[in-house]
Amino acid sequence: MLNLLEKELQQTYQEIIAIKKDVGDAMNLFREAQIRTTDSKGGTVSNYQYFIYPFKGFTLANQGIHNTLAKYLAEMIPKDTEVILSIESDGIGIATLVAAQLRLPLIIAKTFHYDVECVTFSQQTGYYERTMYMSKALKNKKIAIVDCMASTGGTIVNMVKAVESINQETKITGIYCVNDKSNYRQKSDTFEKYDYAYLFDTYIENDKVLCSMSSRFKDVFWADVNHRFYNITERLAEDVSNKSRHGYGVGATLVNSETFEISAWGYRRGHVHAEQDALSMLKNNTPDWEEHEYMLYCTMEPCTYRNGKYTPCSHLISDMPQLKWVIIGQKDVADNRICGNGIQYLVENGKNIRLMATNEKFYANQNIFQETKIENEEMMLEPGLSFA
Repeated sequence: MLNLLEKELQQTYQEIIAIKKDVGDAMNLFREAQIRTTDSKGGTVSNYQYFIYPFKGFTLANQGIHNTLAKYLAEMIPKDTEVILSIESDGIGIATLVAAQLRLPLIIAKTFHYDVECVTFSQQTGYYERTMYMSKALKNKKIAIVDCMASTGGTIVNMVKAVESINQETKITGIYCVNDKSNYRQKSDTFEKYDYAYLFDTYIENDKVLCSMSSRFKDVFWADVNHRFYNITERLAEDVSNKSRHGYGVGATLVNSETFEISAWGYRRGHVHAEQDALSMLKNNTPDWEEHEYMLYCTMEPCTYRNGKYTPCSHLISDMPQLKWVIIGQKDVADNRICGNGIQYLVENGKNIRLMATNEKFYANQNIFQETKIENEEMMLEPGLSFA
């Protein structure tokens, strides 16, 4: 069983590395995109500056990367959405992939009505304007608008108005884009009162495209990463760990924060606790472990006391400055001396915590028993996001 789990650990690592590479490669495609300036042809901006969207079909961009982006964009879309709506031409690619991910119908607003009952609206970009036709097959449905990007925002605003004009029962669940290019409008997390989310922040400055992951993308990316690493950690608890006196097994996994390599793992057996086991494996098998930072995944809240001469796991973890994030499955509700106190001890000693059972996050030096406002949560996000 342990040999099989070791293979699964390696497979999990390979899957996450492939995803991480796709996201990094996508950011590079934006950063390396060619920049153009054009005179207005009925648009809203004189000398409109734009970049060649990497997936518009004018470059040799890997469509596998596009598919990875679609999976994450699909995660942002509300579950009650019934139809994906987009507009030709650059939005068709991402909208098709997202609709396929969600197994939903796709409606495309086009320049010709095909003698189908439609609502008309103006596609108003920074440098041109044209009349578009949107099928009324959307009537009475819950719709998510999906497009490649928002720049001036004119097209999306007019799409929203077109949908709203169909009838009151036709609802918009949100607007979702691959990237938000904010050179020509103020950034916001809403569009015409509707939820607005996107994967990348982009901006043209000094003839270069700046690109970074949006905070919403970081959230769904880390939810996916944590889910994958936690699942394999849970397998250690369920399949190889001894059971505690309360009837549960415990597993632990240590992951390199930058490379995402699974550096060590452990499980409860006898007097050896899972976190203790994983930390020992790291120190014994990784000569340069002190030069790296790690994330620790554990299925149960680390203990705050041990019988006899053993050091509590929360203390062992706190003694490692290389550990910045601890991802915990659940609080130890079976032991009142540990429940909540293990997490509090860790945050008091400089650790950031994510609790998988409730998706709560607790930050270093925060009192978890009091409501605390984090002024700059963006700076507190998990590591490993540079994609250098």
